Amino acid sequence: MQRKIKLGIIGTGLAAKILHLPALQRLNSNFEITAVCNHTEKKAKEFSELVGGVKYYLDYKDLLKDKNVEAVDITLPINLNYRVTIESLKAHKHIFLEKPLAGSMVEAKKMLGLKTEYEQVMLLAENFRYRKVYNSVKDLLKKKSIGKVYAAQWNVFYQVTSDRDYGATKWRQKHKYVGGFMLDAGVHNIAALRMLFGEVKSVTAFTESINPKIGKPDTMSVQMIFSSGIKVIYNLFFTVKHHWENKLLVFGDRGTIEANDDMISLKLNDNTSQIIDGSDFGGYDDEFMDFYNAIVNRKKVKSTFIDGYKDMEVVFAALKSAEKNKVIQIK
Repeated sequence: MQRKIKLGIIGTGLAAKILHLPALQRLNSNFEITAVCNHTEKKAKEFSELVGGVKYYLDYKDLLKDKNVEAVDITLPINLNYRVTIESLKAHKHIFLEKPLAGSMVEAKKMLGLKTEYEQVMLLAENFRYRKVYNSVKDLLKKKSIGKVYAAQWNVFYQVTSDRDYGATKWRQKHKYVGGFMLDAGVHNIAALRMLFGEVKSVTAFTESINPKIGKPDTMSVQMIFSSGIKVIYNLFFTVKHHWENKLLVFGDRGTIEANDDMISLKLNDNTSQIIDGSDFGGYDDEFMDFYNAIVNRKKVKSTFIDGYKDMEVVFAALKSAEKNKVIQIK
């Protein structure tokens, strides 16, 4: 019989409920949710009932003492990631940590040393590294389908409001970390871009705060030069009215790749084109299975804390560039 990982969920907000839980329900032969935690009893109890009436805790430290929990899924306000990860490791739990890695570069850097101190599995839950659409683009680039790549552009235009979904989350509105949604959401695309093109050498950026009610800033445009020489423009605008877009364009000397949500369009110079379906469950199933295989089969995880640190490094360099109005080099 296939063994199940006994999983405790620390934090039962939107990420846990909307993103992680559906994946865990599909993977119920691999994971068993044995405990949940939220500091608000109503929310803890509701989530407990949602997953079958498991134990619920109001203090994560009590959950960490539960011997029926061998791994934790941490989905908390970003500024709590470092502290809760450390204490979870001390309690001998495997770590599935919702991105970004930490609320500051200082704490993120401290987390890089944890791998040498602890033997447990540590996976940074960055679903863009697992998404079929971006891994399919990566395969096309590896095959040189559009020839030599020289540039790319990624536009994310969306309207976040303070009265619904993630914009209504109090800890995001009054965030205790630098960058607001530019860090929280911005690391997603940076992770995918690094997966496609390698390391970023320099950035120049501007930021704006159009709607302070959802946190600051909410608008960022970044020009990146990668060590490979590829140049990328990344626009992340979260207060755009009457227009929605999530489009990655990759330009090569033999054609163009367009990744638009779950669909890829490959257009070549000989007037041939191809549509590739990149739809999946958002990558969440694959990241949980990566976590499972790391624990049960001792495989290396695809999304590491080091990756998370480098993603954050690019975002913070962009924020610094906007503040200082100059190009920032990334070592």
